[in-house]
Amino acid sequence: MRLRLLGCALIAVLTAAMLGTPADAASKKPGTVGLVSVTGASTYASGGKQYAKVKLAWPRATRAKKYQVFVAYSREKVSQVTRPRATVKSPKATITKLKRNRTYWFQVRAVNGKSAGKRSARIARVTPTASASLDTQRHPAYRLMSYNVCSNACSRWQTRLPLVVSEVQRLRPDVLAVQEASQWRGAVIPGYTETLGGKDNRIFYRTAAFEQVQQELPPEQESAECPVMRDSRNRVLRDDEGEPVPVDPCVLPLDGITDPPGKAAPWAMLRHRASGQEVLFVGAHLLTGSSNANARYRASQANDIFTQLQAQLDWWGRSFARTPIVVLGDFNTNRSRSNHALVETAMKRFGFWDSYEQAQSLSRQHMNTANPKWLTKPVIGVTWGDHVDKVWVRPGRTRVLSWTNAGKMAGGRFVAPLPSDHHPLLVRAQVS
Repeated sequence: MRLRLLGCALIAVLTAAMLGTPADAASKKPGTVGLVSVTGASTYASGGKQYAKVKLAWPRATRAKKYQVFVAYSREKVSQVTRPRATVKSPKATITKLKRNRTYWFQVRAVNGKSAGKRSARIARVTPTASASLDTQRHPAYRLMSYNVCSNACSRWQTRLPLVVSEVQRLRPDVLAVQEASQWRGAVIPGYTETLGGKDNRIFYRTAAFEQVQQELPPEQESAECPVMRDSRNRVLRDDEGEPVPVDPCVLPLDGITDPPGKAAPWAMLRHRASGQEVLFVGAHLLTGSSNANARYRASQANDIFTQLQAQLDWWGRSFARTPIVVLGDFNTNRSRSNHALVETAMKRFGFWDSYEQAQSLSRQHMNTANPKWLTKPVIGVTWGDHVDKVWVRPGRTRVLSWTNAGKMAGGRFVAPLPSDHHPLLVRAQVS
C-alpha cells in the first residue's frame, strides 16, 4: 500500500511539472498593451502598385515575449480578427501594403508562449494619399505653426502674453498663424514681422527667413491702397479734376483678406530669402460648436475662403492652381465628430488635406491640441487624436516631414502656467 501511495504521489508531481499549476499559468500571462500610437506614415510604390505604410509604437507589456498586431477596416472587425497582420518582438511595428487614403483600425496584444494578454484599445488612422518628392534647395522644409492664443475669450491675457511670445521664440516657426488675437494690440515678437491681418486671425513670419512679396500693378489696375504723390512740403498732388495723383508705378504687398461669415481670414505671399520660393499662407478660424448646423456653417466658411482667395489671386494676375498654398488655423473639427466630413469635403474640394494624416513622423498623436479646461495633464483622444488645430496642404505637391503637439512639457505634463487653452501645433513641410 505504501509503495502504491508513493507511486501516485510521484505521478502527481511529474504531471504538475509537465502541465503547470493554475498559478504558474497565470504568472506567464502577459499584461495588457497600453495605448498604441501612430508614429508616422508614408506612401510608396512596389511591383507597379501604390501603397501606404503606417508605423506603430506602444508601451512594453509585462511578461511579453512577442506582440501581435491586428488590422481591419472597421472598429468592429479589428476585435474579431484572429490572424495578426504582424508579429514582432519589440513594442513597435511597420504595417505595409495598406491602401492609400483608407481608414484602418489597429489593436495590439502581448504574447508569452501560448498565453496571450488582453488586446489594447482600438485606434484608427486614415492612411496618406500622396507625398511629393521635392528638392530641398528649391523647396526647403518650413516650420509652420498654428496657435490659438485666446486673447479675447480667456482671462489674464496681459499675464499670459509674455508666455505666448516665449513659446514662439522657443519653437522658432518660420511662419506663425495665431487665432483669437484681437486683444493682442501692437503685437511684437522679436525676430518676426506681421503681415496684413484680420482682427482675430493674424500671420507672422520670421524676418530672417522670409520677406513679403511685393508686386507692381499694371496702369489699368487701380487700388485705394496705392500711395499718392506729394510735393516737397508733403502736400498731396492732384490732377485737373482734383483727384489725388497715384504714384506710378504702384507697388503693393501681395496679400489680402477673405471675409467669410464669422472671422476674416488673412493671406500673404511670402518669399523665402535663401531659396527664392514664393508661398501663400492663409490664417483661418472656423466657427466652434459640435452640432450639424455648426458643421455646415464651417463648411460654408471654408468654401467662401477659397472662393474669395481665387478671385483675389485672379485680380493680382496669379493662378490659384499653380501657387503653393498652405492653410493654418483652428478649424473646430476632428474625426471624432460625426459631422467632420462636412468640413473635410469642403477642404478637399479645393485640393487641401489635413497634414496630420500625411505626416511621415508624428509626436504626441493622442494629446489633443485644444485644452479647454486648462489642464497640465494631457487631454487624450484615444481613437483618432482629437485635434481641432490644423495645417492643410496639397498632398501631391507637399511632403509633410513631421507633425507635433509642441506644447512645453516636463515629467509627462504641460508646464504651468499655461500660455493658452490651446497648445501650439508645429508642422515641418516642403511645399510646391
